[in-house]
Order: sequence, then C-alpha cells, then structure tokens
Amino acid sequence: MSQYDVIYAKVSEMIADAKDLECEDIQADAPLALLSLDSLDYVELIILAKREFGVTLTAELFIQHPNITLREVCEFIDKESVA
Repeated sequence: MSQYDVIYAKVSEMIADAKDLECEDIQADAPLALLSLDSLDYVELIILAKREFGVTLTAELFIQHPNITLREVCEFIDKESVA
C-alpha cells in the first residue's frame, strides 16, 4: 500500500465518519463542498493531517480552493508529508 493510499484511506474514513457515509460513497474527484463539510469537519481534517502525517493544512487552503477534491487534498498531504 502506497503512502498516498494510506492517506486516502484515513482521510476518507474521517470524512465518512463525520458525515455518516460509507467510504465507498465518497468520490475522490468530487469537490469536498458537495459533502457539506462544516467548519468542525475541516478542523478535524486539519488535525488529522498534522497528527498522522506531520502536514499543516490551513483554513486558507480550503478558502482559496473552494472546489478542492478529496484526491487533491490527499495528494497535497502526500507531497508535503514527512512520514
């Protein structure tokens, strides 16, 4: 399993838990905004990225890229990861 696959699995699981979905129901290329994430969900995502992968995500990333997808977030974490 690649680093990206691990990241994708953990992030999609967090989102699925937050939104009471199955991981399989989350499309990698759909904008996160379509999942109706609230501010707490984004904070949880930021904390997960820092705790699990040593990557700092900022609120500005999501504000500046309102159509960011799950795949793009995971690729960013993978690229920036120190793990």
